[in-house]
Amino acid sequence: MSEFCPVQKKCNSCQLSNLSDSEQLRYKENKCRKLLGGLCKVMPVTPSPKTVGYRNKAQFVFRRNGKAGFVSGVWQSSIHTAVITPVCALCTDKANALAAILCRLFHSFKVTPYDPYTGRGWLKSIVIREATATGESMLIINGATSIFPAKRTFATALQKSCPDLTTAVIAENRSEQKLFTGKPVETLFGEGYITDVLCGKRFLISPTSFYQINRDQTEKLYRKAIELMDLSGSETVLDAYCGAGTIGIVASDNAKEVLSVELNPAAIRDAKRNAKLNNADNITFVNADSKDYAKALVEDGKTVDAAFIDPPRAGCTASFLKALARLQPQKIVYISCNPETQARDILQLGRLGYRAEVCYPYDMFPHTNHIESVCKLIYSGTKSSEKR
Repeated sequence: MSEFCPVQKKCNSCQLSNLSDSEQLRYKENKCRKLLGGLCKVMPVTPSPKTVGYRNKAQFVFRRNGKAGFVSGVWQSSIHTAVITPVCALCTDKANALAAILCRLFHSFKVTPYDPYTGRGWLKSIVIREATATGESMLIINGATSIFPAKRTFATALQKSCPDLTTAVIAENRSEQKLFTGKPVETLFGEGYITDVLCGKRFLISPTSFYQINRDQTEKLYRKAIELMDLSGSETVLDAYCGAGTIGIVASDNAKEVLSVELNPAAIRDAKRNAKLNNADNITFVNADSKDYAKALVEDGKTVDAAFIDPPRAGCTASFLKALARLQPQKIVYISCNPETQARDILQLGRLGYRAEVCYPYDMFPHTNHIESVCKLIYSGTKSSEKR
């Protein structure tokens, strides 16, 4: 669909853009029904408030275009090359405009783009992060080293060209495989982070923070997850794979206490700051593997009343699910970005005495083949004998 994106076939990030919006929703709903329909009731998919310009995180690479200067594009990891395009339809107008301005600035300052084949050059990529509710924005410039000549002059020119940019950061990225993940080394201007509002709570977004790409749709999903959990205020809640603490902090208003665990130490640092920002003093954050933490709670004779689990695409490990079942939560709300692994884990939980009641699919990533879903499980006391 050339009207949607002129480089759609080359980029291949928007696998479903040849379908209409309604056809995309039907495809995703059917996908969830096929995988989860035999396990629980699958509700109609919730469409995204926006189908274009919904990404609050944009990633661009740059290349020289002869004497014409710089051009920007997106990185196609499957073919290990840049797909040049002036705009990405999934990114905001603000992000696309900033990429165009940076093309001119990088060319003016004679910045050398990084070549992944030769390992030469400095500029690996940029990441633009936006806070939808507050309008704040952050630029992360990923360089091959921490040295950026004329950075002060560049920062002045950047602020002048982009007066609504809240903060800018230089990050050092020595990885040969990952172009977009650098270690922040210096803040050019601003505080080095931005603040967004989600479900009435404020969250700090740092350069390395995990934060959902589609903020407005995330708010809908989180509100449904809280509704399904139906907390009374007396419960101890486990929040596994908690990331920056978003769902646990939102749920903390309706819980006695929240026990949140995350393996990434940077995410735990963000989570603690976010809890303090929202005066959530009934939530504890632990930097550990969710499996190990659940086992430790069991060994200490602890139980929990309810659990949120929001694992990565690979889903949960069998050992974590066994430890979780031993904690005896009466309710589990399972948020997933991969219905295949979610279905696998629900089958495992069925063998451990849990029954899935309902699944709500959410179109979190329009035009792509990805879908988010939230399922509620309750303890039934009857262990399933069904084999995986």
